[in-house]
Formats: sequence, structure tokens, C-alpha cells
Amino acid sequence: MGNAIIRKWSEQTYPGFDALKSYIESCDVISYKNDEVNRSDSDSCIWFRDASSGRSQADMEYVLNTPKFRHFHNLMPAGTDPVVAFCQLMVLQYRTRLKLANESGTYLINFHVWHDVFANKNEAQLSQQVNFNYSSSNKGNFSAIVCL
Repeated sequence: MGNAIIRKWSEQTYPGFDALKSYIESCDVISYKNDEVNRSDSDSCIWFRDASSGRSQADMEYVLNTPKFRHFHNLMPAGTDPVVAFCQLMVLQYRTRLKLANESGTYLINFHVWHDVFANKNEAQLSQQVNFNYSSSNKGNFSAIVCL
């Protein structure tokens, strides 16, 4: 039997994480559709149920395209990949369900997600407004460093 946690990187988290975590939790972290997030140590990963109809990745894309996700993602360290930001938010939201409530520090964890995320830029003509719309493809195992 494996473990979704590949290894603990540090007892500490990055500077400012505790304040960010408190802020995110005070705003009510984003939920995944129907809370269908699970930890499977037999498969050595944390996984998210696919959409029941239409495009399988639609539920993850929905989260990525919410204003709340964009806001939280912008508050994370510069250069944070959208998939890593998604994984970070999900472990904060579902700590107890994922059996991570007693963990703290920085971890390398294996997730089963749609790991290729594309930012499609929509520029309004004759405007300075730029919007991004995320889409995803290729579901598989993805190792991400997250803080708890």
C-alpha cells in the first residue's frame, strides 16, 4: 500500500503562508463539485471525480475560472502554477477528509488531476482589459509541493 504523501520537505512553510492560510480560510475556501475529493493510499494519490456529463474536466475548469480561485491564486507566491494553486486550495478545504488534519509543514503530494492547464487570453478590442479563461487536458498523476 502506498501513500499520497511522497515526502515531507520541511517542518516549516514559506514566509507568509500562515497569514495567507488564515485569510483563505476566513473567506471560505472554494469547494469542489459535490465535495468529490478523495485520498486513495492504495493508488498513492489524492483524486477528484470527473464531471458526470459533458467534458470530463469541466468540474476542475469551473473551479479554475471562478473569481475566488483567481483571487487566491494571485495571493500565492509569484509564478505559482494554476494546477499547484488548485491542489493547495483543495488540501486546505478538505484537510480532514484527506487525512491531513494532523500534518503541518511543506509536503510533496501526489494528485490525480487534469495537469495540463492552458490560459486562454481574451483581450477586449480597444481596451486595456485582459481576461484569462483556463482550460485543461491530460488527466494523470501530478506531484505538487503544498503547505499545510
